[in-house]
Amino acid sequence: MRQWLISLIVAFQFLTRLPIPVQVEYTKRYVSRSVLFYPVVGFVIGFILYLALVVLSSGSAPLDAAVLLLIWTLLTGGLHLDGLMDAADGLGSHRPREQMLAIMKDSRVGAMGVLAAFFVLLVKWASLWTLLDRLRQGSISGSMLLCLLLTIPAVSRGAMVAAIVRRPYIGGEQGMGGLFQEARAGYLAGALLLLLFPVILWPSFGWILLFGIQAAAAWLLVRHFVRRLGGLTGDTYGALNELVETAGLLAAVYISF
Repeated sequence: MRQWLISLIVAFQFLTRLPIPVQVEYTKRYVSRSVLFYPVVGFVIGFILYLALVVLSSGSAPLDAAVLLLIWTLLTGGLHLDGLMDAADGLGSHRPREQMLAIMKDSRVGAMGVLAAFFVLLVKWASLWTLLDRLRQGSISGSMLLCLLLTIPAVSRGAMVAAIVRRPYIGGEQGMGGLFQEARAGYLAGALLLLLFPVILWPSFGWILLFGIQAAAAWLLVRHFVRRLGGLTGDTYGALNELVETAGLLAAVYISF
């Protein structure tokens, strides 16, 4: 039990900037086991966002959407956004594989990285704005918005678990991703079971479709990364999370729940 508790703490400390004043050892065992709790981290992020919306609501949908997105980004410390920018710089360079990997390791951000971050944040903001507008018009309920905020970040982090467990890591031992190499298929199965929580609470075809769209986006992205790079890195994990979240928010705008 103690080992699983440490792994839970590792998941929150690694994926968020929530103040958890506990020092734990980041060994391969704990970091690998922590992936089981990635959807839990997504649920907590979504719940915090909903609480923030309730407390900080200004009555202006575009402003509330911007504040919500700011909090969303600060909760993760921009970790996944940084990975998105690095991955965009590398893959967008259209260089040979080794050069793309070298560009991704460079701490400097290029034009492709800036554009990727800009458009992802823009689409997220516009999607949140639309959903908040519908909430005020009565088109969706508060409980439905809560479920969306719980589901979307949880599924995107579940996609990271699938990528970690099912696809080869090529980032080298010096990268944080090298600590995930003991992650097992059982952890993925556990993470997927946790993702059934929103479906059980709000059973409908809309939720199944949302899951399907995010899962399809994750599969296509991972397939693209592996084809171009030969495997995955820590940066592609972050890019995967950001893009699957964005796909989920976009899908939520167009799906009738």
